[in-house]
Amino acid sequence: MQMRMTLRQLELFLALSKKPHIGEVGKEVGLTQSAVSMAIKSLEEILETRLFDRINKKIVLNENGRHFLTRVEHLVLGLKEAESIFRDEHLHGEIRVGVSSSIANYIIPKVFYSFMQSHDGVSFKMETGNTHEVASLIESGRVDMGFIEGEYDGLDIENEVLGKDELYIVTGDASLVRKEPYRMEELLGRRWVLREKGSGTRETFMSHLGDLGKSLNIYMELDHTGAVKSILSNKDTVSCLSRYSVQKELKYGLLFRLPVEGYSFTRSFYTIWHKNKFMSSLLSTFIEFTRDWDGLSE
Repeated sequence: MQMRMTLRQLELFLALSKKPHIGEVGKEVGLTQSAVSMAIKSLEEILETRLFDRINKKIVLNENGRHFLTRVEHLVLGLKEAESIFRDEHLHGEIRVGVSSSIANYIIPKVFYSFMQSHDGVSFKMETGNTHEVASLIESGRVDMGFIEGEYDGLDIENEVLGKDELYIVTGDASLVRKEPYRMEELLGRRWVLREKGSGTRETFMSHLGDLGKSLNIYMELDHTGAVKSILSNKDTVSCLSRYSVQKELKYGLLFRLPVEGYSFTRSFYTIWHKNKFMSSLLSTFIEFTRDWDGLSE
């Protein structure tokens, strides 16, 4: 059954139950006395019963009105509370986020945690994939927004720079370490272990290589940065990975950076969302938070 009562009618009913003067209630809510009277009359017609008695120029709840009050007061207050939540008095809810694999493991969880520290009612649901997979999640509406580690030029995607990154050429084979920088040509024939096609990390690396990429010995392709790192302890294996993803391994001597003369593999991380996505207060507040987050400066 379709409900014919309106929230406005119920609000006026509650107001009159506490202050039985139509004129005064009208002034408080910005309505004329006749408009308030018509709203109450319409409510009584919907319910097919009188809710008020008119006594000495006042309106007083009758037995039907008192019973109706017990049924609707908590409902109206609950609706007002829900309205206040969505009007920014409090930020509550779940944000669904698609995240490229590398930054999903090493950066974005820190962003979530920092935001949740000051917004207790917020949670995040994260789906991971490569840059193209995350963009696909955005385009299909499966997530509210995304963070990617490469450029994406979809017509329906809005983007802005989240922060800067640099890719390092790394290996776990200590015999490849030397003082002087390599020329890129010296490394092309090594056993390169790369992320899969569609990965922002791989696309950035190949873009910087240009024509040299045609001579690269791609020995293995793996879907996750962790899987790539697990192979690099083998002889003659090398890769190109985000500096954020190899910080710990470099610190403890599990991987080694191989400087390359004339190359700086820089890129940007991006925040993305669908151009037709409704920007709720929660989502807008979170995106604004990411603009000011300084975790990428570490």
